[in-house]
Amino acid sequence: MAVHPQVQAVAFQLALLKFQKSLSDQEKRSFGVTTLHDLHVAIEVIQRKQKSEKKLRAMGKLAKFLEGMKEYDKIVTVFLNTSELLAFIWGPMKFLLQRIGEHLYLLTQYEAYFKNQPHMCHPLTLIYEDILNFHGKAMRFFKKRMWQQLFQALWKTFEFEFGAILRNMREHMTLIQSQATITQFTEVLRLQETAKLAMERQQEAEAHRRRDVVRQWLCAANCEADQETFAGIRHKYPTTGLWIFQDTRFSNWFDSTYCLTHLLWLNGIPGAASLIVEEARKLQNASVIFFYCRYLDNDRSTFLGVARGLLSQLLLQDDDLLSYIHEKASSSGQTVLSTESIAKELLTTSIKNSDKLYVIIDGLDECERDERKTIVTFFEEIWASLPQDRIDSLRCLFLSQDDNVARKDFENITSLKITQAHNKKDITAYAETRSLEIKLKFGLTTDRQLHIQELIQCAVSIDLDAQIVDWDRRRFSVDSKELCGSLAEIHTDGTLNLVHHTAKRYLVDEKVVNVEAGELELANLCVSYLAFPCFEPNNGDAELEVFAPLGHYGFLDYAYALWSRHLDACLRLPDLKDSLQELREATEVFIETHWTEPDVKPTVRKPFIERWKPLESNNNLDRLVLAAWLAQRQLLSSAKLDPRERVLTLSDTIAKVRGFLEKTWETATQNDDFEVMYGSDMFKCPRVNCTRFYNGFRSRQLRDDHAPKHERAFFCSFPGCAMATLGCATLKELHKHEAEYHGTIDVDDEDAEYPEMPPQKVSFQCTQCDAVFTRNNNLKIHMRKHNAPNQKQFICSQCGKPFARQGDRTRHESTTHSGSRSHVCGGTLKNGSLWGCGQEFNRGDTLSRHWKSEKGKNCLRPKEQEEAAESANSISSAAPSNVGTPNT
Repeated sequence: MAVHPQVQAVAFQLALLKFQKSLSDQEKRSFGVTTLHDLHVAIEVIQRKQKSEKKLRAMGKLAKFLEGMKEYDKIVTVFLNTSELLAFIWGPMKFLLQRIGEHLYLLTQYEAYFKNQPHMCHPLTLIYEDILNFHGKAMRFFKKRMWQQLFQALWKTFEFEFGAILRNMREHMTLIQSQATITQFTEVLRLQETAKLAMERQQEAEAHRRRDVVRQWLCAANCEADQETFAGIRHKYPTTGLWIFQDTRFSNWFDSTYCLTHLLWLNGIPGAASLIVEEARKLQNASVIFFYCRYLDNDRSTFLGVARGLLSQLLLQDDDLLSYIHEKASSSGQTVLSTESIAKELLTTSIKNSDKLYVIIDGLDECERDERKTIVTFFEEIWASLPQDRIDSLRCLFLSQDDNVARKDFENITSLKITQAHNKKDITAYAETRSLEIKLKFGLTTDRQLHIQELIQCAVSIDLDAQIVDWDRRRFSVDSKELCGSLAEIHTDGTLNLVHHTAKRYLVDEKVVNVEAGELELANLCVSYLAFPCFEPNNGDAELEVFAPLGHYGFLDYAYALWSRHLDACLRLPDLKDSLQELREATEVFIETHWTEPDVKPTVRKPFIERWKPLESNNNLDRLVLAAWLAQRQLLSSAKLDPRERVLTLSDTIAKVRGFLEKTWETATQNDDFEVMYGSDMFKCPRVNCTRFYNGFRSRQLRDDHAPKHERAFFCSFPGCAMATLGCATLKELHKHEAEYHGTIDVDDEDAEYPEMPPQKVSFQCTQCDAVFTRNNNLKIHMRKHNAPNQKQFICSQCGKPFARQGDRTRHESTTHSGSRSHVCGGTLKNGSLWGCGQEFNRGDTLSRHWKSEKGKNCLRPKEQEEAAESANSISSAAPSNVGTPNT
């Protein structure tokens, strides 16, 4: 039965409409009128450009595609009586078409068959849809602003992304070649749908695996938990902070459509950004990333910490960054991103890939001066490097308290100082609702965040006299927030930290917390705890089944990792005599319980031995010093310690305990009690110097994927490759693997894929002298000198002097007849004094070079000092005298 051409055209139109939805209006207009001739012209332009740059590529590889599509165009034009549809094939892509050409065969030989079998319109429609899908995926990538930087990483996923499209196209061509029946055609469609679903599942699994790898590599601070905490506090007083959106300087930064201020410094307290983050997230077509800095926390007070936090948020908002960051993680050789240069490269590319991005960094005064300067300068340089048509794509807001040092760091940035007038109403509203009362009931002696539900509760449950962990009777019956009052914050991720670093200073200065006593108590607690019966080297599963459900191992990770550090800190304290006897007894029992003779005895540094002399009456002092030295070494060493140097059985004990806890967690039907005592991240890294030693993983698979990275830190980034899990020991080994198994191209080496033929040795001899040249154009330039007396056609308009070359005449006129030299080193300062040496120059670039010299720098210094003083005066005069604190 014949099918009407209008009905046949509907299927093509539906495929086209689906593709057009992904196009902008300008792209629709441009693509809709593109012809095959236009594509040929574009290819010719590309070839000429490559030739001029000596970067010619084998554009002939596109011939298959062009020839196949030309015949496809003929068939569709005859079959549907229209050529408009094919404009959307010629228009979108002018490269990456070779792969499609490999699956397009010449179709004009089937023209009569198409006329006699109208149902074969369906394969033609599907081929059209395949090509549009190919173009759509490629266009989505090449429309990215930073596609050149992302190309190397995304190229490796080309076969994974486009393989299904190319396979479908091959099958559709096979249907035409084999002159398939309707039944065969239907069966092929069913199989393709099944394969499509399987591929989507595979893609999701691969993306999930890569995301886990990148998340572990970034190891970013949980800023979302901070945001929830600060937002939760502010939501109790919802009207506070709204005044800031009425401020002109802030509006100039915040306005998404018309921005006058792209970099803004807001003087405030840590946590003040929560309202701004909340409101910025409501803006249309804008991305928001933020960070809360924290004093003495390396993950939150350094450029690396800030970069890792911002990258993790950008990754959540832009899926195209996943392959790029995963590629860097795989080839970095680092378990955790720890190189500033790599962090800057990743963050620069990721930020510039965003169409409109708000960056909000709160609490910069919590960072050391050098780190703060690095952070601010980095964002200043990124914004300055943006092209003029993209300067509105980046907005940066920095929040910190105001001090003299901060003013220097932010001297090039617009500032907004919060005064009493700004937040007076907010303070009044807060005071009327609640009066702040601080109750000091609990002393915190460490700066690091602690998971309170497991670590602190187990620590206070330890009974040293009975040598047990009495979880039921000794643990806190009230929440730690209740004990600490407003001195501490509990975040949504279960961490406890002081509300501000000044709170610690206050507690120590006022003698509320005795740091020395805290170190002594923790040292004695760790060493005595590790000598409990539950850690006997000969304990088996029978003993573990008794001790584990009682919570005896909740403090094990901390005590095992830090017993030596706390003990070392104690020995540095003055007035230690009264406490030495207790420490001697505890350490003697500890060493007797866990000592084992090493196969290779390590060498301990002399200063370390000298520090431990207060314990010289200890019968096992040499053994204790050696064990402490190795314990501290494993905290710092990036390499695994030699097992032949092992002197304590504790490493076997902790492996045995962890294995039992993991098995119990996986097999138990109810884990509520275990989660209270040991947390939910039960599967932990065996490396003590890894953060995952304490904060583990939710599953065994995640931990097993993570652990080898300490030994084989370079991973293949090709989807589905076994070396993506196994890894390589060196970067050289990784490159060798990728070259041998994946045929990779180093995109940084532009001649890698298309080596040029060695140039033929050609010489050009001057007919009037012995000069020889390898290029003809150089010979022509040389010949002008011989012909100059007869061909000096470039005459000076001032003095009539002839020149053989135009450049010689121009140089003569600019240096000889330019009149007064307008480029002078010097001028008059506002106080009437002169600056500079007074030397005159013909050109501005010559004057600039002069100022870069040592002499020129001395000339310029008085002018720079005057400008710096004016800038400082303008800032101080604009700033109100009363300083308030924001509650935004």
